[in-house]
Amino acid sequence: MLLPTLAPGGRARQKMPSRRGFTMAEMMVIIVIVGIMATVAAPPLFRYVQSNRLQTGVDRLAADLQYARSLSIANSQILRFSADNAGYQLTNPNSGVVIRQRDFEHGVALDLDVTADFYPWGMADARVFNITNGSGTRQVNLLPTGIVEVH
Repeated sequence: MLLPTLAPGGRARQKMPSRRGFTMAEMMVIIVIVGIMATVAAPPLFRYVQSNRLQTGVDRLAADLQYARSLSIANSQILRFSADNAGYQLTNPNSGVVIRQRDFEHGVALDLDVTADFYPWGMADARVFNITNGSGTRQVNLLPTGIVEVH
């Protein structure tokens, strides 16, 4: 739309109005593009989150098994590590005192209930912990020597 204005000398001239902002059509195009990008990016992001939760569960389990061995040696006492599909706990079987308790990340579970004892001389009951979620399964092995392996 042209607006009439007076130029120097009294002549009328047409002036274009300044155009600022975006039109509705431009905004709709941007919204459609962002929507398509979000649709393409969402599945890989979901898989990444699931994989990260599984890895976090495996890392914490392995670290807590190593902690149980170290604590058993340091205190010269037998400690019991009990795990189920929701989480695990470390207890003193003689007193029943819970030393550490932890729940698995959302969607992460252990496939079987497992109990292992750690002995003051560094040995442990050999066990296999299979941790699963939607992104796969990881295995944590507790060797008779008390060493923890992650596969």
